[in-house]
Amino acid sequence: MVKSKAKMWCLRKVGTRSHFSLSSALHQSQPRSFSYVADGERFDSCIHPTAVVHPNAVIGQGVSIGPFCSVSSSAKLGNGCQLHPGSHVFGSTELGDNCMLMTGAVVGDDYPGCTVIGSNNTIGYHAVIGVKCQDMKYKPEDECYLEVGHNNDIREHTSIHRSSKSTDRTVIGNANFIMGSCHIAHDCKIGNNNIFANNTLLAGHVEVEDYVHTAGATVVHQFCHLGSFSFLGGGSVVGLSFYLHGLESICLITREMIVMQLWKHATVKIIGSQHSAEVF
Repeated sequence: MVKSKAKMWCLRKVGTRSHFSLSSALHQSQPRSFSYVADGERFDSCIHPTAVVHPNAVIGQGVSIGPFCSVSSSAKLGNGCQLHPGSHVFGSTELGDNCMLMTGAVVGDDYPGCTVIGSNNTIGYHAVIGVKCQDMKYKPEDECYLEVGHNNDIREHTSIHRSSKSTDRTVIGNANFIMGSCHIAHDCKIGNNNIFANNTLLAGHVEVEDYVHTAGATVVHQFCHLGSFSFLGGGSVVGLSFYLHGLESICLITREMIVMQLWKHATVKIIGSQHSAEVF
């Protein structure tokens, strides 16, 4: 983003319409456009007349905001971002450069905390990213966080939730391919270059290292840890959830382990006083 007089003029011009009227907007023949010159280059941005952009929102260079989109007062949109029709940015949310929100995508929430999305990310149709978690211990007054890296492809109907408490955060790394209808719950830590096939479900506090591949309809129980280069076959259920002295066990899949649908042949060993379970 460029801090210049031209840039400030653009932001003021975006904020000149304090009252939104759908009927009047629909009769406008041209979208709201603004341009400015920085470092000798001309940058054009375009906001459709039916979009609702708060005057305090920070809009970068070359941003395109389509019909019926909304951008909150504390949102920041990086250079070259594209909001397709009916996509929304709520709450304290920051989009890095060249992010694309497809139709119906929702990013951010009005609850305390923030959602930070890196550069070159694609958010698919009707995906919901950075909203309140589904955890009974969450308190509405607590700040909660989601951090997403760069170059991620998050496909349609995926949901990724913020953390469940202010001392933790949900983290997604770089260059992950998260296919349609996946769910990544609160406080998960996802590394880099992972591929989650359709309907992969990760419960709260799951940790996934790098280059992990889950096939379709994989379910991972909370607090499980998937080591780098793990492969989970279609329909796998990772959890081995049993209880010892009232404490829930933790399933650990070791590094470079190939995990297929052969759980009945797995050997489980209790390790130490923390009651972890390791799959061999």
